[in-house]
Amino acid sequence: MNYQKLNQGTYNLHMIQTNRFKTVEVIVNYKNELKKEEITIRNFLLDMLLSTCKKYPTTRELAIASEDLYNISVDGTNVRSGKYSILSFRCHFLNEKYTEEGFNEKSIAFLMDMLYHPNIKNDCFDSVSFAIVKKSLEDNIRSIKDNPRKYGLLRLYETMAPNSKISYHSSGYLEDLNQITEENLYTYYQKMLKESTVDIFVIGDIEFEQVKQWVEQYVIPPETRIPNGEHILSYMDVRSEKQLVKEKADITQSQLFVGCKVDELTPFERQYVMNVYSFILGGGGDSKLFQTVREENSLCYSISSSYNYLHHTLVISAGIDAETMEQTVALIDEQIESMKKGEFSEDSIQKAKATFLSSCKEVEDSPNMLSNIYLTHEYLGNDLLEEKQINIQKVTKEMILELACKIHVDTIFLLEGVKHE
Repeated sequence: MNYQKLNQGTYNLHMIQTNRFKTVEVIVNYKNELKKEEITIRNFLLDMLLSTCKKYPTTRELAIASEDLYNISVDGTNVRSGKYSILSFRCHFLNEKYTEEGFNEKSIAFLMDMLYHPNIKNDCFDSVSFAIVKKSLEDNIRSIKDNPRKYGLLRLYETMAPNSKISYHSSGYLEDLNQITEENLYTYYQKMLKESTVDIFVIGDIEFEQVKQWVEQYVIPPETRIPNGEHILSYMDVRSEKQLVKEKADITQSQLFVGCKVDELTPFERQYVMNVYSFILGGGGDSKLFQTVREENSLCYSISSSYNYLHHTLVISAGIDAETMEQTVALIDEQIESMKKGEFSEDSIQKAKATFLSSCKEVEDSPNMLSNIYLTHEYLGNDLLEEKQINIQKVTKEMILELACKIHVDTIFLLEGVKHE
């Protein structure tokens, strides 16, 4: 596997050459500062660019063109990455070695047509596509409560840090949606093209010089180069006493969230030690939380822990009966304290490391997961795959104990079910 990063003036081109896949994946990222008032319009723009373009002005024409290119796949997401919002477009297609000569260039040109030549009339996005996308976004925003886990996590973050970027709604806001027009959406699109940090990733059995020429031919570069800034949010102060918030919902199973704030960690701690800590605490069927709360006391349907180092939070989530909340929280507190006392075995550490190494091997078999390794290396300074496999072995029990003392329970949020089975 060979990796090459080229400074293309106002954007970066990353190329990963590997013969493990029969496909080629192209990723185009537009990174901007995360602003609450821009979340909705960025979601709108993402869906508009994916729905039609000037060359294929209807969804039917776009679908036919996709089929003609051996069912080329193009999708996108608005990624929240700490201080930044990244509009990420991914294109996945068969390598021309298995189709026909010139197919790789046609596929890249197809993606760039969608990104740089949208369906514009009189400096406005096409009204028919606009109306369809707007209705879809409205439905998506209104349906947030239909997913109790997603909604509960959002409410936890709003409660933990109401004035922080972590409290923003990723789906957007209805009041902002109602202010978007065909004209101001196109104005924002032009602004994004000019003012984004742009990174393009190409992974597959490719020739570097050939890919470079195609990208230079089809990409419209930003006007100026925007430097890559620090993604990780500032550390949030821990409240002196943990808070409890309850909210009733029309669901059967209650959703419990225990939000912990974590002291600022070193790069090694956040990449490796925290992985081992979280796996031992709540990473699976052998974890302390699962064994204690579910197996020994039958207090939950499911329970797990996850860490987000972009905003220094560890969240423990569980599906429970509302009347068992106090007992469940007490056991969770007990297990967090147990970790600080070192009440876990060397065998559990080795299992955590083995799971980490296994996930590294899975990465090598997926172009999507492999490209994410290089994405986090570029944006967050994370180690590449080979370094990860070496460094995980360096984690010791002493390191885990030191990290355990940096974790503080801050907020307990219960989305309380009112339905009865």
